[in-house]
Amino acid sequence: MDTDRRFRHVDRQILIGYQDSPEGRDALALGRVLAEVSGGSLTVAMVYPWPRGLMTHEDLSNALAVESADTFKKVRDLLPGLSVETVPVAEQSISNALGKLAEDRHATVLVVGSCHRGKVGETVLGSTGASLLHGAPCAVMVAPRGYAERPENSLLKIGVGFDGSPESWAALETAIALAERTHGELLVLSVADYPKYGYATVWTVMTAGEFQDAERKEMQRTQELALGRIPHSVKAEGRLMTGSPGALLADVSSEVDLMVVGSRGHGPLRRTLLGSTSRALMSSARSPLLVVPRGTSMDPLGLRRQQAAAAA
Repeated sequence: MDTDRRFRHVDRQILIGYQDSPEGRDALALGRVLAEVSGGSLTVAMVYPWPRGLMTHEDLSNALAVESADTFKKVRDLLPGLSVETVPVAEQSISNALGKLAEDRHATVLVVGSCHRGKVGETVLGSTGASLLHGAPCAVMVAPRGYAERPENSLLKIGVGFDGSPESWAALETAIALAERTHGELLVLSVADYPKYGYATVWTVMTAGEFQDAERKEMQRTQELALGRIPHSVKAEGRLMTGSPGALLADVSSEVDLMVVGSRGHGPLRRTLLGSTSRALMSSARSPLLVVPRGTSMDPLGLRRQQAAAAA
């Protein structure tokens, strides 16, 4: 197999779920930044909630092409200089349509905008977004409201939530690969959660302070392992906090260009599953948020495979 074919194999697609709205333009802006960093190819999909049984396949395809022509011209105007494939889909469920398209096309990441009812500058998902993201077959990236209107967007400072779980290791490796591509820096964030115990547990023999100290020491050790994994060529620092992980990571998200977290620790493999931390971030993160799938490789965006193929 020649080098060009190997490179195409790892150059997987960035799929953007688009609607003709400010939130859709936020998704386009974030997809553009990711495409420029990763070298990935862009596919923009727009879902029309039309019933399929009323037309033949040919008539439906023609109707979709006519209906989407002006919108997709606007999309290409918003993404100058990039090669973009556009796909109109007729499906009554937007979440099902985008999930199936991501699976059929082996998408590396699915990029979406936030709910229009949320605060400007934060990521807030409506019911469709939450349904889509819980069980997506690839990594999911969410743009905060107003992202397209920001004067400058980059991925130079990347935060990553790390608790030592396999999912957080995948998030860390993704963040490292992105920082290497952008010559950026990492902020490794670990949270010692408040002690949770009742009167009938063994923890009643310990004070809350003793338990919290033990938890912080364990999380400190875990964070040191993460920092030791980061190459010397990447500037990195760690921050250890105590409290509710979702709320604390959301607060810190205002300091970074991207927050990366793993999925929850159980459920189908190679699926993006929203646990309590990622759900909290989805409702209040001030930076774009990237959630990597559970049980995936340590290179879910294919950045290192891409580099290796290019070097070969």
